[in-house]
Amino acid sequence: MRYGMCTDYATTIRDRVEYGLVQRIKEAGFDFIEFPLMMIETLSDGEFEKLLAELKRLDLACDSSCNFFPGRIKVTGPLVNKAEIDTYLDKAMGRAQRMGVKKIVFGSNNSRNIPEGESLQQGYDELCEVIESCIVPYCQKYGITVVMEPLRKQSCNIILTVKDGEYLVKRVNKPEIQLLADLMHMRYNEENPEDLKEIYPMLHHVHVCELDRMLPEDGFSEYLQKALNILRELGYDGTISFEAKDGRNSDSLKRALIQLKKQFN
Repeated sequence: MRYGMCTDYATTIRDRVEYGLVQRIKEAGFDFIEFPLMMIETLSDGEFEKLLAELKRLDLACDSSCNFFPGRIKVTGPLVNKAEIDTYLDKAMGRAQRMGVKKIVFGSNNSRNIPEGESLQQGYDELCEVIESCIVPYCQKYGITVVMEPLRKQSCNIILTVKDGEYLVKRVNKPEIQLLADLMHMRYNEENPEDLKEIYPMLHHVHVCELDRMLPEDGFSEYLQKALNILRELGYDGTISFEAKDGRNSDSLKRALIQLKKQFN
């Protein structure tokens, strides 16, 4: 089992690396840190080399990355620009490979949301075409798996449930495209945690937090506890990350990690 911490909601500094947070994640005992890919892509060459050096100094791995696409890059609708997508992916995934990233989370609601007037089926057709023609070749080039992230209905209009994610992964039918379960989004969508059993064969990564991105420092809600119990019963032994705020104080990350490890040990 590998335990990680996402930086995206844990910091107010969204356009660059917060090195104090990186240090706290290391000191808390996490196995890896999960940076937003769209932030990594925007770093200058010098800033990126500084990040690589700091990760090496701390001996902190980057098993996965979140926030695949910025909202300006569309993967559905009439504004899809494959040349723009290719340019972005080559730079972003090339950097991810240098960081040791093996999995990238494809949430990116502002990138994938279906424009008004398009049908859901048309949206799936367009998204699958972009995945097959653009994303899969760069997965193969850089040795990275993309895990599709179903998102809550309040923020997205395509791939909402883990069963929706299962449909897309099966339709694309490429080993480079697998599935993530975000337990917070599942709860917002009122999905049955038992659905994890159905999609388990393609489950390659998990995100954890309570509602409103709260870090579970003192135990888990009934819903989250049930989902974690199911994952343990299924024998899940992959990567799991908190995608949450950083808690109440400097010891919050450590307390949350200890709580999570107890669920699987």
